[in-house]
Amino acid sequence: PLARRVLLAALLVLATPAVTLLLGIFLQRELVEAPASAAEGWQLFLAALAEGLLQHHLYGSLLFPFLALCAHPCWLLLWNVLFWK
Repeated sequence: PLARRVLLAALLVLATPAVTLLLGIFLQRELVEAPASAAEGWQLFLAALAEGLLQHHLYGSLLFPFLALCAHPCWLLLWNVLFWK
């Protein structure tokens, strides 16, 4: 059924690692009672990505390579499975 696939696609988009990080940033700002605008949230999102890359290069943190080499490709495979004909 098409309606079920559309719902699953919407849930999959909302649960991607990038959207989860972005929503987490907005939630954190809301909890400290300093709501962020959309532009400020985007800047905080980009700063979080840059911080992950910096920590990988400076401290050898493996979170950024794991997300780039494992989590994101698996996410793309989930899209492929979801819309397989």
